[in-house]
Parts: sequence; structure tokens; C-alpha cells
Amino acid sequence: MPLGTQAAGIAIPFEREERVAEPIVTTDIASAILVDTASGKILYAHEPAKTWTAASLTKLMTSHVFTTTPTKWEGNAAILKADEVGGGRLQVSSGSVMTFRDILYSALIGSANNAAEALGRLFAPKAGKSAFIALMNQEAANLGLVQSSYHDASGMNEKNTLSAYDTAVLIAETAEDPEAAKAMSLATYTFAIKKPVVKKTIKSTNDLLFSQKDLVITAGKTGFINEAKYNFVVRAYPKGEPEKELVAVVLGADVRKTSIDDSLMLMRWAWSGFDWKASTSTVSLPKNRSLGDKGEDVKDLQKYLNTHGFLIAASGPGSPGKETALFGALTKAALIRYQEAHADAILTPHKAVKGSGYLDYYTRFAMHSGM
Repeated sequence: MPLGTQAAGIAIPFEREERVAEPIVTTDIASAILVDTASGKILYAHEPAKTWTAASLTKLMTSHVFTTTPTKWEGNAAILKADEVGGGRLQVSSGSVMTFRDILYSALIGSANNAAEALGRLFAPKAGKSAFIALMNQEAANLGLVQSSYHDASGMNEKNTLSAYDTAVLIAETAEDPEAAKAMSLATYTFAIKKPVVKKTIKSTNDLLFSQKDLVITAGKTGFINEAKYNFVVRAYPKGEPEKELVAVVLGADVRKTSIDDSLMLMRWAWSGFDWKASTSTVSLPKNRSLGDKGEDVKDLQKYLNTHGFLIAASGPGSPGKETALFGALTKAALIRYQEAHADAILTPHKAVKGSGYLDYYTRFAMHSGM
């Protein structure tokens, strides 16, 4: 089946022939990417694998790692003097007590550096922040984020890096957690600090939550330090058309407005110039997947690998006809073989040299295209 053919249960965007204009000017940004979330198809890319300073996009990985373990969100925690690293912060005094939810939301909605640093400290207090940073880097490796490297939890460290493609993957993973997803969809959030007792309202740094009333914005994050300039990622779809959800990333814009406006222009360019066509193929992989995940789409993945020369197992669980719907070690190993066999389509675009075993955008689109 040729690359670009539709897949079962997935609507794939196809550009209309009359659409030839470039959607944005790239002279004042470092990189950009636009991804159709359901199919994994890359609709636009400018230097998508370029290594760039992460700034507060770091907080996506911080939040993702923090939410990988069960958390009593109504439980209490404090922001301490040790969490202060400068830059944008939640305006509270040292020792202020609030819920874990309030701290997470402050990091993602208001991009508060002290809240993000608190998450890193609170994740495993006895192990320390260095252990948390190690987990951030391990998760980046697990997700195949080749250009990602982390040295703190807030993004104030200019050595934190990622790429536009890494960012598109990361926001999807972060939004898998319901609390993180809710936080990134809120324009404002009001909560009560318990000690000292005071009411706080934080405002999202994602301007599109206030201005684009015809869109459903499901996730987003801004980032700025001098070394990064202005970074922005947003995931959204037109109201009533969730099948057209896109992720847009712009890194290194000279001014804040450009990072946000260019992301919006990329999405509107696609919605006006692409047709989402019904699928006809045999595989349906609507989201990125990794080790430990379960679901019918994982079973579809296993069937695809088994029927395309990448056997999960010769017999027993995972073998043809005995797919388990559990993304285990054998599925990961088979997926790595598939990725490396199709390196030009899957690995080369984001400068990877070996398969990650993570079902990412490039891999899903290759499978949706029958590769």
C-alpha cells in the first residue's frame, strides 16, 4: 500500500492541490512542526530535529514524570525557599501550604518556576532532585526524544534542550494524565492557600485560551529564557471536529507574539487547506503508545507487526492469533526491528540512529500508510 493511503478508523489529512503557499515566515524562528494527532502525519516541518533550548517547555517533562505515579491530589505540600530559582514564580512566601493539584496547576498554567521545582523535590524527597532529573532524562530516552536533555525541573537552566518534534511528542504524553490535561486547558485557575490562608488566581500564559473561542484547546505551554527566545506548543481542534486535532510547535521566535501567532497560523492553514478523508486500511493507531500500555489499538499494533514480518513471538502469547493487547517487552523489541527496517521514514527525520520501541508519530503514520 503506498505511503499516504488511509487507515482503518483514522481520518488522514490530504492537502488540496491548490494549496501551495507557505503558511509562515521562517526567518525569525528556529524551528516548527505541525502534526495531525490521530494519524501521526507531519503536515509541516521547518528544522523539526534542531536542538534548541527548552526553557519552560521543560515543565512538560517535569509534569509528565511527576504524574507517572499515583498522587493524592488533595494532599497538602509546601513550596520552600529551596524551590526558588528566579524568573516567573507563584507569588507566595516560603512554607506556603497548598494541595499537590495547586502546585501542578501553578507549574503548567502560570509556568511558575518555584512550583515546578517543588514537583521535582516532592516526587521522591529522600532521593533528591538529582534523582528526579535522572528520571526526566530516562523518560526522554524511553520516548525516543533524541534532542532532549534535562538539568533542572523548571527550565531556568539553559542546558535543557529539545526539538520541535520532541515537543510535539512530549505534550501528547503529558496530556495523557487527566490532571495535567485539565490544567493545560484552563485559562485561569483559582485556589486557596491553606497556610497562610489566602486566595490565589493564576492566569494561563497560553494566550489562545482567551482569544480563540472557536477552538477547543486541549493542551499548550509557553517557554522563555534569553537563550531560547520564545517557545510555544499548542494542541487544538475546531469545535465539533475532534478528528482534526493538531499539535503545532514553534521554537525560538524573536518575540512572544510570533511564537503564538505562527502556531495558530499553522493550524488554520491546515484546517483550511487539507481534507480529512475516511480511512480504508486495516490498522487503527490513534495515539502514541509505549511499554506497559494496554488497549485494542495495542492489539492492532501487535497484529500489524505479526503480519508484516516482525513477529512478536513465534508461539504463545503475542504470536499471530494470540495478540495480548498489552505493550510488553516482546512488542517493544518487534517495534524496534520495524523502526530500524524503515529508518528513512521513521528515524532519519528526527535524527535518530536506532529504534526506540516507542510508537511515535512517524511510526504510526508509516503503519497507517501500509509500510
